[in-house]
Amino acid sequence: MAIILEAANGGITKTRLLTKANLTSGQLKQYMSILVEKNLVIELADEDKRHMAYRTTEKGMKYLAIYSSLKSIAVFPQES
Repeated sequence: MAIILEAANGGITKTRLLTKANLTSGQLKQYMSILVEKNLVIELADEDKRHMAYRTTEKGMKYLAIYSSLKSIAVFPQES
């Protein structure tokens, strides 16, 4: 989810987001449902709703800041 929030900072189209986050359309749909519901991302659509775009909200940016702080202090074992 952090990758999606980072990619959507400033706005991104659905197609570019799929590529940047390396997700399938189904995976993106699941994640976006949660992110939109929690007000971490807003959906942007043109008038006929044919082209979707997303943008990280202020709440989403706060989530990313906290996530980054926790990630920096967490110790993850190195893969062999």
